[in-house]
Amino acid sequence: MKANELQVISFLQKPNVQFVIPVYQRNYDWTETECKQLFKDVKAVEKEDRGTHFIGSIVFIHEGVYTTDNLQELVIIDGQQRLTTINILYVALYRFAKENDQAYEADRLYNMFLINQYVQDEKSKLKLKQTDENSKAFKAILNGTERHYDGYSNVIENYNYFRSVINSDNFETILRGLNRLIFVEISLERGKDDPQRIFESLNSTGLELSQSEI
Repeated sequence: MKANELQVISFLQKPNVQFVIPVYQRNYDWTETECKQLFKDVKAVEKEDRGTHFIGSIVFIHEGVYTTDNLQELVIIDGQQRLTTINILYVALYRFAKENDQAYEADRLYNMFLINQYVQDEKSKLKLKQTDENSKAFKAILNGTERHYDGYSNVIENYNYFRSVINSDNFETILRGLNRLIFVEISLERGKDDPQRIFESLNSTGLELSQSEI
């Protein structure tokens, strides 16, 4: 097990990497309440020039699996809610840039944070690989087809929130604020660390916290 402090953007920009949410993870269940707090923190860390803002840890394991495109899969054991929400925020920023004639910024956000640009396999192109329903919703917001999504999804609801609060006045502030986010990445070793056992340990000890408490 290795731990390292890292900027969130450095983690998301890793080339030819896919962040995989395993089937034993809970569903993505952050709501607008948690998103409002994240958005507030991202703006505040930049406006108040705090230096950096710590958002917790992300625990992952490299399964030793590479796709036909030589893509490295990192299985997210803990930190799904934060990682998914930050990805949704980047989608909202990308869509804002695309819809407001900021082609360069839209391309940069899309290719650096949301997809593996040079991967040919469509199943591996998205950097964040979620469970089926969340994956469908995420692809909908990325492609601009969320209005046609059949059913309820926190992914779409939270995207709609972020999209409603991003504007020309705060766009650059949010981008710079995201650059200041840091976390502790905890890398597990296949064969030495059991990912499902560690996941259960992380989520079953002590009192259960509500999402707002988390």
